[in-house]
Amino acid sequence: TDISGKEMKMELDKEDVQTTENKLVEGKQDLQTAQDLLDGALKRLEDLVPTCIDTTMSFEERVAKREQEMEALKKALCILDTDGVEADCQGQGQGQQ
Repeated sequence: TDISGKEMKMELDKEDVQTTENKLVEGKQDLQTAQDLLDGALKRLEDLVPTCIDTTMSFEERVAKREQEMEALKKALCILDTDGVEADCQGQGQGQQ
């Protein structure tokens, strides 16, 4: 019985080794998938950086330009606000031409 017990333990150990090897292969595949996703995201980020960071204008110039754009949008909103629903446009000639 001692030999059959040890043979049974050896079979169980072999199954454990096979299960561990399968988990290892699956883990490596998951790691490769994650690495591929990371590489793709980093490439996309690298492609976006030039469009997100405009280094030709200083911060102050960007702020001034943004404020000009907001003022122009407010004026356009008031021009289009023929029903007078925008509080910022009250009395600023909505509907006037």
